[in-house]
Amino acid sequence: MISYQEKKHLIYKIIFIILSALVVLSVIRVLLFHYNAENSAFLYNFIVKEFLFSLSSVLFIVFTLYVFMKEEVKQINSKAMTYAFTDALTGLNNRHYLNSFLEKFSAVRKYNSNFAVVFIDIDRFKLVNDTLGHSTGDCILKSLALSLQSVIRPGDILCRYGGEEFVIVFCDIFKEDALSKVEQIRDSIEKRTFECKEQKITISAGISFGSKDNDINEVMEHSDKALYMAKDAGRNCVKVYNLV
Repeated sequence: MISYQEKKHLIYKIIFIILSALVVLSVIRVLLFHYNAENSAFLYNFIVKEFLFSLSSVLFIVFTLYVFMKEEVKQINSKAMTYAFTDALTGLNNRHYLNSFLEKFSAVRKYNSNFAVVFIDIDRFKLVNDTLGHSTGDCILKSLALSLQSVIRPGDILCRYGGEEFVIVFCDIFKEDALSKVEQIRDSIEKRTFECKEQKITISAGISFGSKDNDINEVMEHSDKALYMAKDAGRNCVKVYNLV
C-alpha cells in the first residue's frame, strides 16, 4: 500500500506537470490574441497548427505522466510488500510471509514429499531483557537470526514468528536429516558466546514432520506443542512431536 507521504509526493508531481501545461497553453493564447485580425488566413492556419501542437503536447504529457506514475506506484507497492513481509529488526521473513507461504504450500509440495516444521524459542529471554536491557535483547535476536540463516538451504523457509520465537520449514528433507540439523543448531548456540555483552544463551526447539498428504497447519500446531514439551523438559533441548 502507498503511504500518505508517498501519495502526497505523487500528487505534487501531477499538479506541477498540469500547471506547466496550462502555463504553456496560456502563453499561446496570449500570442494569438495579439495577432492582427487582417491576417486572418495566416491566423487561422496558425491557430490550427498551434492547437494540434498543444493537443499533441498535452497528450504526450498525459502519457508520460501515466507511464511515470505506473512505474512509480509499482516500485512503491514493491517496497511496501517487502516491508510487509520482512521483520524490521532481524531482516528475516516475518509471520505474514510465513502465512502467505503456508497458503501456497500445496504448490511447493509438488516437488517434495517430506517436510519438517521447527519452532525455536530463546530460553529465559525475558530475563535477558529485564537484566541486560532491550538493546542487548535485540542484539541477541539479530545474532541468532544470522546463525539460523547460515544453516538454511535454498528452498527452506526461516522467519521470526514473534518475540523470541523463530520458525523453520525444511522442505524435501528426511526426518533424520532435519532432526540432526536442529540438534546442531541447538548445540552451536549453547557453545557460543554472543558478542552482546558476552552473553550466553540456550534455545529450545520443537519439531514435527509431514508429507504431501498432511495438512501443514496441523504440522505447525504439532511443532508448537513439541516446543512446549521441550520447555517442560527443562529447556535447552529438542523434542519431536509423535502422533499417538
